Amino acid sequence: MDLLQSVDPTSGQQGDPFRPSFFELIAQDQLRDLLKPALRYVLAVLAQRNPRYLIRVANRFDEVYALAMFAVERHYLTTWGSSFAENFYGLRRRRRPGLSSSRSKAFSTGSTRTSLARYEKLRSREINLSLFLLVGAPWIKSKLHDYWESIGGGAPEGGLFDDEDEQGESGGAARRFAGLAQTSRTEQLRELFRKCFRSGYPYVGAGYQLWLLSYNVAYLFDRTPYWRPWLQAMRVDVRRVSAEDYPASPPLLPPDMPNPLRSPISFALALLRASPFIFFEALKYALPASIFFFKFLEWWYSADNPRCLYKRDPAFKQPLISTTRAAPTRKVDKDGRAVLKETKDVLLHNACPLCGSTPINNPCVLPTGYALCYTCAHGYVDEHSRCPVTLVEISGGTADLRRVLG
Repeated sequence: MDLLQSVDPTSGQQGDPFRPSFFELIAQDQLRDLLKPALRYVLAVLAQRNPRYLIRVANRFDEVYALAMFAVERHYLTTWGSSFAENFYGLRRRRRPGLSSSRSKAFSTGSTRTSLARYEKLRSREINLSLFLLVGAPWIKSKLHDYWESIGGGAPEGGLFDDEDEQGESGGAARRFAGLAQTSRTEQLRELFRKCFRSGYPYVGAGYQLWLLSYNVAYLFDRTPYWRPWLQAMRVDVRRVSAEDYPASPPLLPPDMPNPLRSPISFALALLRASPFIFFEALKYALPASIFFFKFLEWWYSADNPRCLYKRDPAFKQPLISTTRAAPTRKVDKDGRAVLKETKDVLLHNACPLCGSTPINNPCVLPTGYALCYTCAHGYVDEHSRCPVTLVEISGGTADLRRVLG
């Protein structure tokens, strides 16, 4: 199999056009992983402003998130036959038939195609198992990870500085034996369980990831139609949505809605009955938008944001000259280095702030974002170690100069 066919299966003559590429499946899996931290951040910000109402929800975020996603995933599995993330990327789940989809559709008539579509539709068993694997299993996994961290997972056995006992190993062993003798058998079993869980959890996690990796590689090279082992156990695979898979998209509002002017009460009741469906369908746009908003806030308050850098840097001052002004003539010192000159002349476009030459000769960019001639910038930064326009200190000196090519 051509490896590039997994990127674009429609490019190959023998490829199945409805078989999703491995990267589509990874993208929808990552989308589901990004939802939880984004919603947690939004809830934490709101809880700080309204702790009276939201602090309990924030403390029980895992349970609240699991219940919310249970309702969302159940709606999409029963309505569209796919999870929320799969529906966002135009994918669906189906019960895999005995024959491949292309062969079964090629030799089928209209009635058999209808029966095939009815067979591929998810039943209650597949929906319930999918709900457990999409909502229940991640919740259990997060609780196990929290428990592993609470009992000291990832910390060294001998403490923070690995100092077991000043009297040596024999004194530490005697003290542990005396402590175990005073505790009950139940406490001893609990301590043994904690120790075994703390030591074995990383190995189990590594084995689980290797198990998934084997299925990823097999799916990538077209060795299996299932990209997850539990999908193989359910005999459910993931496919791209085609025009024959679904009827026309169900309308957000029922077609028999009463006239709001003639019977406003009936219209309000019908709208109230349709509100859950409208809400869940709107989530396909609202939740990805929340991820974008979360990433934007993460960048906005990060240390790499120039706004935060200028607030923390005491060396930052107002620009010596305006961004629309610069020296129109070149002035050099006795060593031939460019010297900044006070002026009130209007800056020409693409002019060097130091020498005023237009266009800039051999341009380079400073860390502050201003472009100058390389010779002018090199001489000024080498002598003063700061930006000639903003006077911000350049700690790296001339090594921070970046030439502009092209």
